[in-house]
Amino acid sequence: MPNSPTSTSPRLQRAVEAPRAPTHLTSALLLSLQAFDWAVRLGSFRAAATALHLTPSAVSHRIRNLERVIGDRLFTRANRMVRPTRAGVALAAITAGAFTELARATAHKDLAPSHTRLKLAVVPAFASAWLLPRLGGFVAANPSVEISIENVSRGVDFETELFDAAICPGDGDWPGLSATHLMDIFTTPVCTAEIARKLKLATPQDLERATLIQVTTYPLAWPLWFSEAGAGEVRPKQTIWVDSYTTALQAAEQGIGVAMGLEPLVSGRGDGQPLHQPIPVRHPNGSYWLVHRPNDQGRVSLRAFRRWIVGELARP
Repeated sequence: MPNSPTSTSPRLQRAVEAPRAPTHLTSALLLSLQAFDWAVRLGSFRAAATALHLTPSAVSHRIRNLERVIGDRLFTRANRMVRPTRAGVALAAITAGAFTELARATAHKDLAPSHTRLKLAVVPAFASAWLLPRLGGFVAANPSVEISIENVSRGVDFETELFDAAICPGDGDWPGLSATHLMDIFTTPVCTAEIARKLKLATPQDLERATLIQVTTYPLAWPLWFSEAGAGEVRPKQTIWVDSYTTALQAAEQGIGVAMGLEPLVSGRGDGQPLHQPIPVRHPNGSYWLVHRPNDQGRVSLRAFRRWIVGELARP
């Protein structure tokens, strides 16, 4: 029997209907996957609950639902922390990439078309001693670029993190990534001119008369420098410890003692309080690189920043 004028054939009905998401990816399952992804990243159901504005029991409930769907345990519990099982690790490799791509796809929707955004992960020493004192020049020359800088001391995973580029130390071996060499760095003692004159600092052995400023995250900086300088065992008059390279330079600027500086970052601080290098001995300590995904090299914001920073480093 032919269709009535008001009816629609099954074939035509299927053609005009909007595509549907796979039926097994229900909203409840997506929420469970989100809770799982946060729990893996933070190592705690409680921390995941805080990030998602849920109760810990709600997160636990979502994880249990996900385990029923997967048919395997996803976490082992130890004290107040959780660690993914083998099945959890395999699933986390998928969810990390999927949620990162979703976040990346929506990250720029709130910007006007004429604007571009650049999110940088920068090692703290380079950020504080070189980049920030000069960043005004980039901002003035590129008013349409919205730049975001985050101090990051660890390695950046471009597969799961939303950084557009990173400035980090290394040897130039960045598999699968594009890298631009920025500068070679060297370790050398630094202090005020007054301290150098007062203690008559000229050789590595003279540092026995000084207060050495150590950085807790780089405890071998001074021992390695003394070893490479052929100074043997040097016992300074006093040692103080600080939590960062920037704090060490600030302490040296205040005349507290002698810090281990990174040249040329020391001379590039540009804050009106110059530090001197009393002992003409320095040792190579790697290089800094601008690293990013190859597919992003055509982005306007990244191209502008790369052009600017290379130009700045080429200046005397």
